[in-house]
Amino acid sequence: MEKELLALDLERDLNQIAGLIWGYMDKTYISELRSKINEYRQECSTHLSNEAQLIRALIPFMTEEKKILEFIIDIMMYNDIIERGFKDYEVLSSLYRDENKDKESLKKLTYKLILFKLITAIEKGDAN
Repeated sequence: MEKELLALDLERDLNQIAGLIWGYMDKTYISELRSKINEYRQECSTHLSNEAQLIRALIPFMTEEKKILEFIIDIMMYNDIIERGFKDYEVLSSLYRDENKDKESLKKLTYKLILFKLITAIEKGDAN
C-alpha cells in the first residue's frame, strides 16, 4: 500500500516538475521563437518571391491542383522564413559553413530540415 502511494506521489511530482520545465522553456525560448517566426512569416507573406507569386496566380486556372500548389507556396514561404533567420542570426550560418561546397550544401539542407521541423512543431503547439 505504501509503495502505491509513493509511486502516485512521484508521478504527480514528476508531472509538476515537467510542467515547470516546459513553462520555463516556453517563456524563455519558445515564445521568443514564436514571435520571430510570426514576424518573418508576416514579412515573407507580404513579400512573396516571384516564383510563389506566379504559382499563386496559377491557382484559379488549376483548381484541381489547388491544394498541391498551396502546399508548394507554404514550403517556399518556410524556406524564406528560414533564410531570413540565417541572415539575422549569423551563428546559424556559421554552423553549416564548409570549404567543401557540396558538404556545405548538404549541411545547410540538414539545418533547414531541422528548423522546418522546429517551426512546424511550434506552430502546431500554437494550434492546440
